[in-house]
Amino acid sequence: MSVPMLLTPMETQTAEEHMQNCAAFVDAASFGTGNELLEAAASINCKPTLRQFNVRLQEPLQPEEQLALTGDAKALGEWQLLRCVPLERIDDFNWQTTVRLQSCRQLEYRYFVYVENAAGQKQIRRWETHFKPRQLQSCSEQQQCHSPLDIFGLANGGDEPTTQVHRGWLNHETIIQLKFNGEKMFQVHDIETFDPQHVQLKIVPVEQAAGLVVEYSKQLYGQSQLQLQPAHGVPYTKGDIVIFHVTLPLERMMLQSFRLECYSQTTQELLGSATLTASQLTGSEGLLQLHIKSARDAEQTLARLRLPYVLVQPYQYSPLDFKTTYAHYWPRSWPNLDVGHRGNGKSYIAEAPQERENTIASFLSAHAHHADMVELDVHLTADGIPVIYHDFGLRTAPPGKQIEKPDQLEYVLIKDINYELLKRLRIFSVINGKVLEYPAHNAEPRHEHRIFPRLVEVLQQLPKSLGIDVEIKWPQRRQGGGHEAEQTIDKNFFADRVLHEVIQYGCGRPLIFSSFDADMCTMLRFKQNIFPVMFLTQGETKKWQPFSDLRTRNFQAAVNNAQAFELAGTAPHAEDFLGENAAQLLQQARDQGQIAVIWGDDCNSRERVKYFTEIGATATCYDRSDLYMPETKQRSFFNSSALLAEFEAQCRI
Repeated sequence: MSVPMLLTPMETQTAEEHMQNCAAFVDAASFGTGNELLEAAASINCKPTLRQFNVRLQEPLQPEEQLALTGDAKALGEWQLLRCVPLERIDDFNWQTTVRLQSCRQLEYRYFVYVENAAGQKQIRRWETHFKPRQLQSCSEQQQCHSPLDIFGLANGGDEPTTQVHRGWLNHETIIQLKFNGEKMFQVHDIETFDPQHVQLKIVPVEQAAGLVVEYSKQLYGQSQLQLQPAHGVPYTKGDIVIFHVTLPLERMMLQSFRLECYSQTTQELLGSATLTASQLTGSEGLLQLHIKSARDAEQTLARLRLPYVLVQPYQYSPLDFKTTYAHYWPRSWPNLDVGHRGNGKSYIAEAPQERENTIASFLSAHAHHADMVELDVHLTADGIPVIYHDFGLRTAPPGKQIEKPDQLEYVLIKDINYELLKRLRIFSVINGKVLEYPAHNAEPRHEHRIFPRLVEVLQQLPKSLGIDVEIKWPQRRQGGGHEAEQTIDKNFFADRVLHEVIQYGCGRPLIFSSFDADMCTMLRFKQNIFPVMFLTQGETKKWQPFSDLRTRNFQAAVNNAQAFELAGTAPHAEDFLGENAAQLLQQARDQGQIAVIWGDDCNSRERVKYFTEIGATATCYDRSDLYMPETKQRSFFNSSALLAEFEAQCRI
């Protein structure tokens, strides 16, 4: 698996040049698939020719893995997994196939590695994720149509070819993650026999099945990528973060069982084990209660283990394809970007901006002051509608009731209210002990100023030149116990509902996902291949109580988790970067090919915005673009037709 690379901007082409090329080569510049007019013209002017594809691997595949090809012609499967072209193995490193293609047409294609489950369904293991696919040049009848020798993952063309291969997205399989990512997970019965802080852990399938693989990430800087387990398990010591990553076919979900085996770090002896079945996973996430039984005496319990899990299901709406991916697209040539926090800044405070936060008016205000992107917060209502609001709940009161003191207000969670009721609710805030009421959604005559806009409205009404950081709100468990809020909506359902609207209406613009929930980031990463994902963390803060997930505790832990699951990077809290080593910390992220978008109240001054730019932040997210935007900035970075043309391939519907 190669380290993710940041790509340079794609070349653009004018419509006039495109039409000229079409006339010369029929459809040489076509980026679409299944274009009937071009295919018809090509069939008249092009002679079908057998084209041979030869590819060499940089390392052999696993015995069950196979290599395939897909591209923008019908004979190449039109980027679809189900219609791909398998290659034949020549030896451990060389593969080839021959496809009849139109000779005068320039084609685009990619290679990928897959496995088949017992039902013959393909699972994408790894695929070439360069922003621009490979190109197969056209040739005339007088020319010899020689195909190049490709190196899997190595981009063709350019002075410095780069290797870029990433894991696929879920199609006919699911992911189970078993997470050793907290404190006090074991309750030990016999410390002399079993020391849970110095063991080696292994997840073993009780029954083997095609398409089932167990990997792990032990999160250490620069070494966190997923890999196969050692024979006697993964060394685990107190404070380590070890995530077991199990991929299995959907049809095995209710049948598969596993053993958690615990070995001695000193003697490699099997100390004990616990059995778990996939059917125990009753929701998208939860906590397993396992009893580790002695290997010598099955009646003896050595320890009890509280083991968190997350279950990632495939995206349930339209299938995705191999045409392109923006999941790791953030060119080095881009400048430090300015991101408007909740639009033009927080509202329910003293001296707030004129526009209420997380409204279309606030987003447009930030854009008017040259913000490159805006950050917004997404919740799901009780009837499954993604809406924009920051907090998990809100203070309200019945119609007509006079409110004078904070204790007269009721607190309700957005996830418990359907959208039509939400629009009618009175909204209050308490600022410096004083109760203030704000216009309800239905009471605000100006559409752009209405609170609780739907995500789809925001995506449709904001200009494409304004990038969007879509933060998925999911309550976290605190170190001292308890959650930020209750959440009863299924996590896979939540992620799919948001993804569905973003894929349908958010394409054609710079857009990135973020979340404080590490597992939500994992879901967003493996459900889709279009948009990048950032892990949002509060780090080593003194402002709030730490979260229980160790991955959230400091910047390097966040960077490690991003490497493990191939996220685009992190969105760390500014408080981590006020010391002398700030620039070195950010360099650690860049060395792993990651972005770092810094956020927080400590960003809220023109001097601090300049400071975070100077120490190497990819972007800075702050309130009040109208006050703190650099004076020299004349327009937003994405306010360019040529630059926006780079994002057109996101739109697949």
